[in-house]
Amino acid sequence: MKRQIPLLRGLAILAVVCNHATGWGYIAMFWWAHRYRQVGPLPNYDQLGSLPYYGLIIIQQLVLFSVPAFLFISGFFIAYAARGNPSMLSWRVVRARITNLLWPYLVWSLAIFVGDFLQGTSYSPVEYIRRLAAGKATGAYFFVPLLCQFYLLSPFIARWGKAKSGQLLLASALIQWTVTGLVYLRLFGVVLPDIRRLSDWVFIWWASYFPLGVVCGFHLKLVRQWLSRFKWELLTATVALGALSIIESEMLYNLTQDYGWARGVSKLSTFLYAVAFILLFLAFDKISFPFTRTIDRIGIRSYGIYLLHPEVMEFAARVIYHIAPWLLAYQVLYQPVLVASSMGIPLLFMAGVAKSPARKFYRYLFG
Repeated sequence: MKRQIPLLRGLAILAVVCNHATGWGYIAMFWWAHRYRQVGPLPNYDQLGSLPYYGLIIIQQLVLFSVPAFLFISGFFIAYAARGNPSMLSWRVVRARITNLLWPYLVWSLAIFVGDFLQGTSYSPVEYIRRLAAGKATGAYFFVPLLCQFYLLSPFIARWGKAKSGQLLLASALIQWTVTGLVYLRLFGVVLPDIRRLSDWVFIWWASYFPLGVVCGFHLKLVRQWLSRFKWELLTATVALGALSIIESEMLYNLTQDYGWARGVSKLSTFLYAVAFILLFLAFDKISFPFTRTIDRIGIRSYGIYLLHPEVMEFAARVIYHIAPWLLAYQVLYQPVLVASSMGIPLLFMAGVAKSPARKFYRYLFG
């Protein structure tokens, strides 16, 4: 696992950046179309059903393993921190994990609030506190309060995962399947309150992945022995479920016009795809493909990239909007530019801080 986990973490942060880049791709396609061709009122949906449109959907759905993978890795390391014994998982360890998350999160959330204020957007003191608590300085920050919830639950999860692993996995899966299944009742005309307004930061939407990481961490040898017998079946399942997630996404969008549901993770096919993708990494002893070492190194700096990339990506998109609008018409070029800048600029900035007198503040900035 010394090789698989860093590689999975590197792929997961790359997937996060690619996911957010597709969002700006849709903006360029529908809201900024006037910058590169003559169109009518905006948003303009002439490109629905085009090859670039489906290309964005494919990328967006195939990278949705990212947040589940990060939760799995966090659970795995909780088992490692407990050294195989849940009683070793003290509140001091939990507090250290949460503190390591919160300092950089607070620094960059406050920086975003200041930037918004300078651009004319401000909130009441209560609203600022609410946004910090829910990870709403920017949309991507929901992950920090989400992970903090799991860390607070981790002593209980660890004891359960060590003693009765099957029960924990079943119970956590039932929680996630239940809340996900309630959303599907809309397709049958059942009118319920929109439970998705609970937002992505509430742990019930992601209930399975952290406990799965804990269980695999405690029982790694047995899990790998069992998975290794089915590694090619897992590969086939991952490919098939990835394709199913793409198909379901488009079907749901055509039926409901609900972008958040259709393109997001609250789909049964996406849940199964994410689990299969994660377990695939455990099944193979050696995983090798181009740039694996680079992806490993990126994984080490994943938290800094995660914190910095949303604002960097927005800046890059707006610069392109003003100085190179022709690029917005070509997603095959626009997407790599967004991803490269959103990965490269944070990495360069982190490297610069690490080599400067400010390096003593590095962990407060990037974890």
